[in-house]
Amino acid sequence: MATPPTTAQRLIDAYEDILLTDGERAATLDAIALRAGVSKGGLTYHFRSKDELVAALFDRLRLLVDEDVAIMRADPATAATYYVTSSLDVRSPLERCNVAVTRLAQGSHPEANELLAQCRTRWFEVLMDAMGHEDMVHLVMLLGDGIYFNASLTGTGAMPAETDPATIDRIIALVRTIRY
Repeated sequence: MATPPTTAQRLIDAYEDILLTDGERAATLDAIALRAGVSKGGLTYHFRSKDELVAALFDRLRLLVDEDVAIMRADPATAATYYVTSSLDVRSPLERCNVAVTRLAQGSHPEANELLAQCRTRWFEVLMDAMGHEDMVHLVMLLGDGIYFNASLTGTGAMPAETDPATIDRIIALVRTIRY
């Protein structure tokens, strides 16, 4: 049985959720506290400022990327297929956090751009170690990005065949044929 999230985790969850659903401007301390079900005083007990919440969200993304890279490093032979197939899971904690940080990068947080670049570099490096061919790594990363983009549009008129499991299986079979 999973342990319930701490108040600090609930506050970061609420911040992330508001960034995803309503954007950075809506992510006021009052709104975050309300979404997390705590008082504003409870929020400021854990995070004295919005900057501390931003830092906590950044730490969350770093940890999630560390976990993702560890999975890829554990089995280099499947690193590319893992990267591509995991791109389908638009609701995973990693993807949610990545998009939330992207929302900050689009707003008033240039350090979010730096963090996102560091994350992409980490994925590039682990894929490079596994594949050993720079162009193929770019191909896999762009393929994963495209699959993610289309999966995130589900229900909005995107071509459902592009994220259909059978299509993804055929794409993965093609990725496995690449010799680098």
